[in-house]
Amino acid sequence: MTQRLRAALLATTLFALGAGSSLAADLSPREVARNTRCPVCGMYPALSPQWMAQIVFNDQSASSFDSPVDLFRFLNNMIVFDKRHTSADVGAIWVADYGTRAWTDARKAFYVSGSQARGPMNEPNLPAFASRAAADAHAKAQGGRVLTYPDITRELIKSLGNAHQH
Repeated sequence: MTQRLRAALLATTLFALGAGSSLAADLSPREVARNTRCPVCGMYPALSPQWMAQIVFNDQSASSFDSPVDLFRFLNNMIVFDKRHTSADVGAIWVADYGTRAWTDARKAFYVSGSQARGPMNEPNLPAFASRAAADAHAKAQGGRVLTYPDITRELIKSLGNAHQH
């Protein structure tokens, strides 16, 4: 095999493997181990799968939360809860669908504020849903109003109980 052919094969192989270009980070949700603790309140998210939330950072690490409210508390004050990451490091944000427990993109999810559903610490929370129809059905059955990600303000989060705000 000639030198030129070897060089061409090597270049083609490296290109196919992604060398020389940044590979896309895997920002899919991570498994939440039973001993994983919420960085906001210290509870174990795996014990309340319908309430879980998670941030996957661009460095492939993740933080898991026992509820959407604690997720938003974290996002609103990251410097208190995480000394390694900033908001620029957030790659993906996930919430569990309250009905199905499947992960859904938090930025596309629908939340119900003011329903009878109580979070893991038995205080008002934000059950999350992958579809508007599921959120509407929950609100109809348990009260509350349906919100989208941009509707979740600092003021709303502060109003949803302060049993463990830091």
